[in-house]
Amino acid sequence: MGYDIALGMAWEELKGLGLPSSNIISLFQDRYEIKQAEREVLFLPSRRQAIETVSVLLLHYLIGRSKNGYEPAGEWISIKETYGGKLFCSNFSRRAIRPLAERFSQSPEELVRTLQDDFAGRMLEGADVAVEVETFPGVIVRILFWRSDEDLPADATMLFDRALAQILTMEDLTVLLTILADDVLEGSEQSSQ
Repeated sequence: MGYDIALGMAWEELKGLGLPSSNIISLFQDRYEIKQAEREVLFLPSRRQAIETVSVLLLHYLIGRSKNGYEPAGEWISIKETYGGKLFCSNFSRRAIRPLAERFSQSPEELVRTLQDDFAGRMLEGADVAVEVETFPGVIVRILFWRSDEDLPADATMLFDRALAQILTMEDLTVLLTILADDVLEGSEQSSQ
C-alpha cells in the first residue's frame, strides 16, 4: 500500500520504453520476472509476488538501465557522494552500516563467510576485510570492514561504481544497500543457529 504511487509511476514509465513484455532480472542470488501487461514482479521459481520494496527497486533498475545503459566508470563511491547523499548518509549509516559493524566487530571472518556462502562474494585487498558481491547483473558492491581496536569501534562502508548513480537514485541505492545489509545479517544469524 505504501508503494502504490511509486509502483504506478514506474509501470507507466516502463510501458513507454518499448521493452519486451517479460524480463528476468537477478538481484543478488535471486531471480525475478517482471511482467509488464500484468504489472507483476514475481519471485522465481515459486512465482510468488515480490515484496513492494524489491518490486520498486527492480522496476527502477530496469528503467534506468534501459534509458542510460550501465558502463562501470571504475570509480568507487559511497552514498555520501551521490546527489542528496550527504543529507541521508547518517540515517543510512544508522540503518545499514552500524548494524553490520556491530554484528561483525568480534568476527569479521563470519562476515566474509556469509558474503561468500550466501552472495558468492569475492575477497579483495583493502581495509581489514574487503569483499565484493554482485547485486544486479554486472553491478558490484564492495563491503569494507575495519576491526575495532583500543581507540576506535569497528566500522564498515559500502561502495559502488559511480556509474550506478546514473541509473538508480540515491533513494534506490540506499534501498539496495540496506537490503544487502539486512540479508547479510539474516544469513549470518541463520548460519550461527
